[in-house]
Amino acid sequence: VDFIMTETTTANTIESDQKDMVTLVSLDDHKFTLPVAAAGLSEMVGNALGLGDDEDEDEDDEDDEGDNADKPTGKTVELLKVTSRCLEKVVQFMEHHHQEKMNDIPMPLPGNNFEECMTQEWYREFVREMDRDMIFEILGAANYMNIKPLLDLACLRVTFELTGKSAEEIRVYLNLPELTAEEEAKAREEHAWIFEESNN
Repeated sequence: VDFIMTETTTANTIESDQKDMVTLVSLDDHKFTLPVAAAGLSEMVGNALGLGDDEDEDEDDEDDEGDNADKPTGKTVELLKVTSRCLEKVVQFMEHHHQEKMNDIPMPLPGNNFEECMTQEWYREFVREMDRDMIFEILGAANYMNIKPLLDLACLRVTFELTGKSAEEIRVYLNLPELTAEEEAKAREEHAWIFEESNN
């Protein structure tokens, strides 16, 4: 009897673990599996999984208990605008955030450089090692998947990459067409914080 009970408990644990996992599928059909609790950092993924519908699910549990026995436990969310190389980084972020929550980035910024504003080492190194192309992929993915902490972190990195640069350096970094004199004047007026150190 003891053996049967242990075997049943193990089976229930495996089934529970499967229900608590989700597979994210990238644009190029690569699959990444992670805990639902971590993936829920993405509002888009959370909505797809119905994470906000707990109350409705509780009410229906008794009616659906028999039907659910034959339903697959795995969950899959397709992300049609995120490449595999970018999604790999996004998944790393979500899994780490589940273990160590990133502190909110206050405004105005509390320091004059990236290190002073992001004091958590893992998050600081996570974006610091990325090249420009990856940073902008991360920005796009964080916006698409609605992951506010990741979006804030990537924006912080870009902010300090641009601060103090000349208009031409900013144009090259952002891969923008060359500005006319009028466009540059407008940019300096609307985004003075970027240009404030450019003449130093």
